[in-house]
Amino acid sequence: MTERYANIEPKSKPGLVVKLAFLQMLGAVVFSLVLYFCFDAREALSSLFGGLIAAAASLFFAGRLFATKQGAPAQEILFRFYFSEAFKVVFTLVMMAICIIVVKVSILPFIIAYLLAAVIINWLFFLVPET
Repeated sequence: MTERYANIEPKSKPGLVVKLAFLQMLGAVVFSLVLYFCFDAREALSSLFGGLIAAAASLFFAGRLFATKQGAPAQEILFRFYFSEAFKVVFTLVMMAICIIVVKVSILPFIIAYLLAAVIINWLFFLVPET
């Protein structure tokens, strides 16, 4: 049974994750520039913070996931996956709380940029075939 799938290569490679994080950051910067020219610097910075939080959380999660040794037991891989995901959620919530309470970001651009980077860019990224 394993010989049948021996030549199948997983699509999730570290290089693709770096590209995804770069696209998330690029999307946050472009959205921030649009808001800067349409509104003001507060909305632009708010959206930049939202997008960067999404990108940083994705990079952390992927880094922890790809740090797993080749041939590690399934229990270790699963534990690392769930621990990394839980830490990503906590990291995201803490960073959002800091931005909202301390930096006093504008909420709407902040949330829109986070969703743009964390959800929409991810969907679009996985719809594009790998080159």
